[in-house]
Amino acid sequence: DNTVAVFNDLQKLHMEARRPKPAEVPNDVSGLWSETFNGHTDSKPEGPTSVSLDVSFPDVQNVYGLPERATSFSLKDTTSGGGKAAVSEPYRLYNLDVFEYLHESPFGLYGSIPYVVAHKPGQTAGVFWLNAAEMYVDVEHYTKGTSTHWYAESGIVDLFVFTGPTASDVMRQYAVAAGGTAMPPLWSLGYHQCRWNYRDEADVRMVDGGFDEHDIP
Repeated sequence: DNTVAVFNDLQKLHMEARRPKPAEVPNDVSGLWSETFNGHTDSKPEGPTSVSLDVSFPDVQNVYGLPERATSFSLKDTTSGGGKAAVSEPYRLYNLDVFEYLHESPFGLYGSIPYVVAHKPGQTAGVFWLNAAEMYVDVEHYTKGTSTHWYAESGIVDLFVFTGPTASDVMRQYAVAAGGTAMPPLWSLGYHQCRWNYRDEADVRMVDGGFDEHDIP
């Protein structure tokens, strides 16, 4: 069997249909029509429009991707029934600038790419969901493979499957779909100094003086 990926193997393809907003929404604690955080309210005039799907990879025990986060290269289980050590929650795709982030955490950091690469001897495959909405992904390993369950706040099912068969083939196929990395301008190459975390003006002057001392342009 040369099957590289199975769509909706777990029957988790679901879509919430748009619906008219009721004239009155008392105590909308569920967040169906609006959500408020730190004084900011995000309205949902057409109600919840989440969508979910699942993709399974037969005979695969290692899946990678869903950047960016501080965890192991091979993604761990997010469910208690999986074969690998589980993390506490699904992998979250939501850009955050987190200071002193936690190790082995499913929370996202600076980038969010809904892209997974699955590898087994002789075969590598990839899946990319073209969806910019906030998203969560569950990973579960079985004796016969690995399943991934994706659920997004909104969007459509615009799914790309890259059949490889090698890892370099998958990356090349992904680049065709999403675009490759642009060559940086010459002036941008070199050392970049972070502008954060200085204690005071004297600290900044000391760092700046170190550039001259060590001949750093």
